[in-house]
Amino acid sequence: MNTKSSTFATASLWPAFGLGLSVAVGNGLARFAYALILPAMHQAMAWNYAQAGWLNTANALGYLAGAASGYLLLRYRSPTWLFSVGLYLTVLSLPATALSADLVWLTAARLLSGIGAAWAFSCGGALVAVRYRHFPDLSGTAMGLYFAGAGIGIALSGLAVDPLLAFWGVAAWPQAWLLLGLLAAVLSVWPLLEARRPVDVAPSASRRALSLSGLRTPLLGYLLFAAGYIVYMTFILAWMRNQGWSLLFGLSFWLILGSGVAVSPFVWRVALNNWPPALTQSASCFATLIGASIPILDGGGASLLCSAAAFGLGMFIVPSSVAVLVRQRMPSDLWAKGITFFTVVFALGQAIGPVAAGAIADMGTLNDSLSFGAALLLVAALLPLLGLASKGVPGHRLGEGLNEESE
Repeated sequence: MNTKSSTFATASLWPAFGLGLSVAVGNGLARFAYALILPAMHQAMAWNYAQAGWLNTANALGYLAGAASGYLLLRYRSPTWLFSVGLYLTVLSLPATALSADLVWLTAARLLSGIGAAWAFSCGGALVAVRYRHFPDLSGTAMGLYFAGAGIGIALSGLAVDPLLAFWGVAAWPQAWLLLGLLAAVLSVWPLLEARRPVDVAPSASRRALSLSGLRTPLLGYLLFAAGYIVYMTFILAWMRNQGWSLLFGLSFWLILGSGVAVSPFVWRVALNNWPPALTQSASCFATLIGASIPILDGGGASLLCSAAAFGLGMFIVPSSVAVLVRQRMPSDLWAKGITFFTVVFALGQAIGPVAAGAIADMGTLNDSLSFGAALLLVAALLPLLGLASKGVPGHRLGEGLNEESE
C-alpha cells in the first residue's frame, strides 16, 4: 500500500491547524487567560500574590495529574479517546470557574481544567505526529503549528476579556470566565471532528515501556523552562498594571504576544524541520529569555511590546522541539506516551513556578519574581547545549528512519 496516497494523510497543514485549536482552548483560554483576569480577582477578593499564584499552581497541579494519569490511561485507551475527553473537560471547567468566589471551589475548577488540558495537549501532539508521519518536509512545521494554536487563544482572550473588565470593572470577573467558556465551546468543534478522522495508521493504546536514554538533559531543561516561562505568563500583566500601564496597552501587549505564538512555526520552520531538536529547544528558550528579561531592564512601552513579541515567538517552539525529539527517538506506537511523559515533567515545572514566584513577590516585588523566572529560563536554555556538547544529538531530518511502510 502506498500510504502517501491515503485520502486522509494529505500534505495539507489544515489538520494540524484544526487540532491546534485544542491548544487554543487548553492553553490560550484555560491557562494563560487567567493572567488577564488575575488583577480583577486579586482586587475583588483582596488576595495576596501567593494566593493569586496558587490558582495557577492549582491548574498546573491538575496538568501534572492529567499528564501522569494520561500516561497510565494510554495503556488502555487510544489517544483519540483521551484527547476528546480532555477537551470536553477543559471546556466545562471554564464556566464552572465563574460559579463561586470560594477559593476551594476555584481550586477544584482550575485542577479540572489542568487535567483536561494535559490529556488534550499531549494526545493532540501524537495525533499530529501520526497524520504527518509520511511527510518529513512538513512534519516539524505541522507540529509547530499545532502548538502555536495557543496564540489564537491568547489573542481571542485578550479581545474578549480586557474590554469586558474595562467596561464592567473588577466585579465582572465571573462574566469573563463565562465568556471564555463560550469561546472554548466554539473553538472545540473543529479539533473534536478532526480527531475522529481516520488515518492510514491510527494511534492506539500501548503497554510498551519508554526508554529515556539520551533524553535526561532535554527533560531537565524542559522542567526548568516550564517553571520559568509560567512566571512571566502569570505575573507580567499584574506587573504592568503596577507600573501604571492602561488596559488598552495591556491588550496591545497581549495581542502581540499571541500573534508571536501564532506565527512562530513559520519563523522557526527551518529549525523544526532540519536542526537537531536539542538545538531548537535551546534557541527557543533563549528567545523566551530575551522576552522575559526586557521588562526587568527597561519598562518603556516600545520595550514591553518587543518583550511580548520575543517571548511569543519562542514560547511554544520549545514544546514543539520536544515533540520532534520524541518523534525522532521513539517508535510510532510510543509517541503519545513519550509526549505525555515529557508533559508530566513540564507540568511539574509549571506547578512550582507560580507559587514560588508569588511568594518571592510577597517578600519583595514583582520585579524579583520576573528575575527569578528569567534565571530559570537561562539555565533551561543552556542545558540542551550541554547535552549536545557532551553526547551529541542526531541531526538527521525529521522523517528519516521513521517512514516505515505498512506491511
